[in-house]
This record gives sequence, C-alpha cells and structure tokens, in this order.
Amino acid sequence: MSGEGQRGSEQSRSPVRGSDLPIRFAQSSTLLMVFWLVLTGSFKVSDVAMGATLSLALGWWSATHLWTREDAPVLTWRQSVRFVGYVGYLVREIVLAAIGVAEKVLDPHMPIDPVVISHRTGFTRDVSRVALANSITLTPGTLTIDLEDDTYVIHCLNEEFSEGIVNGDFERRIKRVFEE
Repeated sequence: MSGEGQRGSEQSRSPVRGSDLPIRFAQSSTLLMVFWLVLTGSFKVSDVAMGATLSLALGWWSATHLWTREDAPVLTWRQSVRFVGYVGYLVREIVLAAIGVAEKVLDPHMPIDPVVISHRTGFTRDVSRVALANSITLTPGTLTIDLEDDTYVIHCLNEEFSEGIVNGDFERRIKRVFEE
C-alpha cells in the first residue's frame, strides 16, 4: 500500500477535533452525569460534585479520544430524547425479565431449558450493534455470546426469553435511536 493511502487511513482514525467537539463533549458529559445520578441516587453536594468532575473528565476523554469521526455515536437532540425513552424501555424489560428468571429459579421443578439462538440484524452503525449486544446481556436470562458482523449468538435461559430478540422489539427501538 502506498504511503498516501496509509496516511489517509491514519487521518480517519485520529482523535476528533473541530466544530463538533463541543457537542460531543456536552452530550457525553450530560449522559454520564445522568447515569451517575441514577446509580448513586444521591443529590448531596459532595456526590454531585464528584459525579460532575468524573462526568466532565470522561466526557472530554470520550469526545476527544474514544471515537473517530466515522464511528462516533453522536446523537441529535431528537435521538437523545429517543435514547432516554429507550433506557426507560430497557429498564422495564430488565425488571420483567428479572421477575421471569426468579419465577423459573424459585419453581421447585426448575423449568429451565436453555437455548442458543442466532439472530441477524441490519444495523449500519457499530454503536447500534454494541447497544443491542449490551441490552441483551443486561437483560436477565439472556447473554450475548458472540457478535460477528450483523449476526449475534445469544444464550437464553428458556426459549420464551428469546421472544423480544426474535420479534425485533429491541432492534427496532435501537434502530430508531441510533440510525434514524
């Protein structure tokens, strides 16, 4: 490969600089701060100050070093609102799945019949692929074993745990957040 082609490739992987940097920084820092507040559940001055410090530091790092221009998960304000809605949906699914897993485990007959499924998606962005894999793994009773291109290999505690994946609920919602 010529040196010119290599330089072009290196430039596309360089840290993000320029006019979109403040937007990426603000989005990253805001999302991290909201996540911090949800995790800690505390609004004490010291906790909020620690969260703000960490959110700003990690927001700057992710905006300047984590994502290249081509694959940065930058969201429009509309997508950001959709993301908040998706997080609500995901939390609901996690709670429902946790109840389902508890029912299976606490049943004296332990009606557990694990299955491994393969699921193919049509995502165009890496951030969508990763969001689906993480959403599946966060949901009790399911685990993303492998992801190659657009094909996921998923372990499910029971076949019924695969319904939300097979029917495309997660996929549609993620596509709406990251790809529209």
